[in-house]
Amino acid sequence: MSRGLIFVRHAMPEVVPGVSSTLWRLGESAREDCVLLAHALDLPLASPILASGQPKVDETAAIIAMRRGLTTRVDPRVREVEQPAAWFDGDYRTVAAAYLAGDNPHGWEPREHVAARFAAAVDQAMAADGTGDVVVVNHGLAMSLYLAALTPVIREGGGGREFDLVAFWRGLTFPDAWRYDPAATELERLWDGGMAPE
Repeated sequence: MSRGLIFVRHAMPEVVPGVSSTLWRLGESAREDCVLLAHALDLPLASPILASGQPKVDETAAIIAMRRGLTTRVDPRVREVEQPAAWFDGDYRTVAAAYLAGDNPHGWEPREHVAARFAAAVDQAMAADGTGDVVVVNHGLAMSLYLAALTPVIREGGGGREFDLVAFWRGLTFPDAWRYDPAATELERLWDGGMAPE
């Protein structure tokens, strides 16, 4: 098996009204999900695990690293899509899905910038000496945009299906884990035992 990439979407944070989502932390049940996920990733993993620098992501990465005897490193290039600091009235998931589909909400980071910075971080991690799959703990939108640029085939059972950017993002759980095989350009779900988005 060739060296691959494992993308982990962070576990479900505790929502604190009036506090920026960039500062939210994990609750106890989310931490337990991270422990289960760490044990489900039974492949050889490279150290360090990359994380974005937000508390919910860094905590997810730290739990996986602790359980697997690895270290973590913050790389802000795998951060979430930059969005306006002020929250807006309306359905966030609808706006985010429209953004992925090609809309340009005011103040949102251009999709191609997200994919490019994410790719730079991943390429650097893959080029580093070491063995085992590179693990990147990050956010749903940024990860989805990066994977869409790779146009992988999603492997399921004995067959595969094309990558659908919006459907992929909508189906991500908190946490979630996917393995990308660069040699085969295939994407396979490793774990989805977390909380589904509302």
